[in-house]
Amino acid sequence: MSTHITAQVCAFLTGLCKIAFVNADSLDKKSGLRPVNIYTDLDAIANLIEICFGNNLDPDGREYVRQIRRAAQNPSYISWITGSGERVSYPLFGYVWVEEEKVVGNLTLIPFRVRREWYYFIANVATHPDYRRRGIARKLTECALQHAQNHGASAAWLQVRDDNEAAYQLYLSFNMVERARRSSWQSKANQLVFPEPLPEGLTIGKRRPCDWQLQQEWLQATYPPEVAWNLNFRLEHFGPNWWHSLIRFLHDRQYRMWAIYAQDCPIGLAALESTHHHADTLWVACDPKWENLVIQTLLYRIRYDTQDRRPLLVNYPAYRAAQAFQESGFELQNTLIWMEKRFKT
Repeated sequence: MSTHITAQVCAFLTGLCKIAFVNADSLDKKSGLRPVNIYTDLDAIANLIEICFGNNLDPDGREYVRQIRRAAQNPSYISWITGSGERVSYPLFGYVWVEEEKVVGNLTLIPFRVRREWYYFIANVATHPDYRRRGIARKLTECALQHAQNHGASAAWLQVRDDNEAAYQLYLSFNMVERARRSSWQSKANQLVFPEPLPEGLTIGKRRPCDWQLQQEWLQATYPPEVAWNLNFRLEHFGPNWWHSLIRFLHDRQYRMWAIYAQDCPIGLAALESTHHHADTLWVACDPKWENLVIQTLLYRIRYDTQDRRPLLVNYPAYRAAQAFQESGFELQNTLIWMEKRFKT
């Protein structure tokens, strides 16, 4: 059973250039559950991730595995952080399950601070295929939830593919609550895009400052607080005024904006953000009544305007406008169920 490796996690590791699976307790344990040992486990963890997630790893996921292997070759590079507070020192914390001195299970814990609260994000819940159906994933998950609660977290979060029913039922058994379902769509690679006339009455151009109030409502509906923190989405980055431009500059965020109008009335907005990942991020929001037409028309136009650039990646509420995404030249990468367990604090 497994959760999905997110691009945000991979970028987080790549940006910091350090991987820390830590805690010196129980490092001599030869079977069962124990914390990850950065001196002996990293290659085994990289192998396990490739075995369990190989068919689903995108370029960011493959970079994540490469980072682990680099750390395995030079563990002294990151060993200096051992002994400091977990929230300060560890960009990644984890547990493994060992059988006959072999790592056959793994789980990653990543702390996040969100609006003065600490969350733990559970990722990479992996069990070697030869050792499944023995309760290893359950014991790893139980340990992770207990760890988060013991360390004062307000909640633990995870993501699971919507086609992984066994894992979904496992997390429900721990009283985790489904908060959202999100789909990732990516533009098709190496596909030429030709100009097409807009449907009658529609225009695409620069967005107007006077439309910002409506656009805020659309953006908040498409990227609500329960998912915005994990997507690194901040509403103030999209505003049209000079102070919004200052915020973008201070956070080193660069956007290119498109707005679509029907009879001069705003019906949709898209912002293309340059990233250091394998694809640039496209944020899309619109009037729900126009959703299919906006996505099909606006995204096709953006692909035409940017076809000399890298692929485009859109995170969007699951199962919505699927045909429109496909007709505008995007392919479904995955649909993830976002789940949360809150703790009494």
